Amino acid sequence: MKWGKIARICGRGLAIVVSLAVSAALLYAQDQNDAKPKPTETAQAAPPSAAPTSAPPAGTMRVANPAEVAALAASVPMPNEGQQFAFPLPVGVAPENGLQVKTIWAARTIGVLFQEITTIYGYRQDPLKWHPDGLAIDVMIPDYHSDSGIQLGDQIAGYALANAKRWGVNHVIWRQKIYPGVGGGNWTSDYGNETANHYDHVHIATDGGGYPTGQETYFIASMTPTPTA
Repeated sequence: MKWGKIARICGRGLAIVVSLAVSAALLYAQDQNDAKPKPTETAQAAPPSAAPTSAPPAGTMRVANPAEVAALAASVPMPNEGQQFAFPLPVGVAPENGLQVKTIWAARTIGVLFQEITTIYGYRQDPLKWHPDGLAIDVMIPDYHSDSGIQLGDQIAGYALANAKRWGVNHVIWRQKIYPGVGGGNWTSDYGNETANHYDHVHIATDGGGYPTGQETYFIASMTPTPTA
């Protein structure tokens, strides 16, 4: 059986499991705390901007509390010893030039498990360190206004948080809410459009793990050799 077919079968199966567990928890957390109406502007087809480091004005951004983050991460079933996918992850839709190893690992895993995703942005120049230092990816959500698009973004955000220790996730931003990972996280304000407010993409920032040497092999549940920060 060709690798691509195996990837589609395994990826789709785990993605379905993830979707059932993650979306309910994340949607509950957002429904309980998000009082703001959704923006109505249409995002332009351009790479999104990273979030600023200063605290936002009151009411413009809600930061998920530690209990929400812990509950969301705990709700995602992680691969156990009987579910270790042995095949190495291929280069996916994210350009990997300039990315560090944990960011690459996150991008490749998301590309296999969530094959609806066709665009992931990575390295770019920016005033903040996340994209210029290869620490962040922006996973663009197709049809992000629809219920299915929102659910897909919820699944990806939840999966990233469930892998926070493994990938060294610093923070996840989705739909104008920031979810701190193992390293805390930045804050984001209301920038007046859907891209800047992360309504059309999930922003995932990691601690990097160092730049690749070309000898790395990425799997869903592990990476070799073990990177050094």
